[in-house]
Amino acid sequence: MHLTIVDDMQDNLECYQELLGDRFELELIQDPTGLIPFLSKTSTDMLILDLHMPKIEGFELFEEVRKDHKNLPVIFLTADPSEDAVVKGLSLGAEDFITKPVSLRELEARILNKLIKSPELSGEESSEKCLKFDGFILYLKTQSAKVEDKLIQLTPIEFKLISLLASNPNEVYDRSYISNMLWPNVHVQNQNIDTHLSNLRKKLHPFSKNIKTIKSRGYILRI
Repeated sequence: MHLTIVDDMQDNLECYQELLGDRFELELIQDPTGLIPFLSKTSTDMLILDLHMPKIEGFELFEEVRKDHKNLPVIFLTADPSEDAVVKGLSLGAEDFITKPVSLRELEARILNKLIKSPELSGEESSEKCLKFDGFILYLKTQSAKVEDKLIQLTPIEFKLISLLASNPNEVYDRSYISNMLWPNVHVQNQNIDTHLSNLRKKLHPFSKNIKTIKSRGYILRI
């Protein structure tokens, strides 16, 4: 998954590279006026914008982006915690408004949550968008799967869960991370995850043998 991050502070960009570079393909832009030319020739799955920048403010830049990229998911990531800023950002149509400081795990969860829901990634513009493994296909537009030529319908939670695991195979996710990704800002019991995972394993058999429980650590899709 490709992220484009715009921030006028070089130190911040270096921090994002260090924290997110192993998980996502990144394009880091320090001069905000370079974003529109970049988007005109390069595709990206998500845009993360700082708010207060020289030359052009984040809100103004967002409106410029929306002229030609109406379905591109955008998250504001800024040190401005004011209610006016949050309300304006969400009112303009941003997918999320995150104030610094923010933990890496929360940031990742929010990014993945919005990416899985995004029209561009889900295939509204490309009906063939999918994730493929041996004997398994996950269709991002219809939120369905195919196991050994058998088409399987998934619930929204089951789709989010397998999307998370399939987007980052061989990565261990603990229960708290999964809970935050599936139900942001809502406390849920561990048994809720177990129930959804159990149902998902039944539906995706025999591919589900690749979904492993790592004792005291979490879950992983081993490929």
